[in-house]
Amino acid sequence: MEAKLSVFAEQPQWEAAIEQAALERIAHIVIESMLDVGNAMIDGFIMRDPGSYEDIVDILEDEQVIEKEAAASLKAVVALRKMLVQHYTTVDYKEVKRVFEENFSALEQFPAQVRAYLTNELGPVSAFKP
Repeated sequence: MEAKLSVFAEQPQWEAAIEQAALERIAHIVIESMLDVGNAMIDGFIMRDPGSYEDIVDILEDEQVIEKEAAASLKAVVALRKMLVQHYTTVDYKEVKRVFEENFSALEQFPAQVRAYLTNELGPVSAFKP
């Protein structure tokens, strides 16, 4: 996820067909990464079952994995999934770019917030613990 976000941040434009294909793939991978990590957290810490993709973000917020401010931004990004997966013949690349730019800070913070939660809940991991 972090590598894909770096590519997004470094690319100045998304106009050519190959650039748009890359944007589509980056967006899809970032969204699926968040959802996969969210589901793993929900399963691993026995949180309530999600009813939708947006609900995964709500649960992470409720369980204080992610901050409240980030949750709304992440839900806006997750909402792009339907366009990318079901309406892939009519992707609005300007909309994908706009949503990613507007919510980029929350996307960047997501991995760090997950890591912080894991550290707080599990403590430091050591191969030398008895």
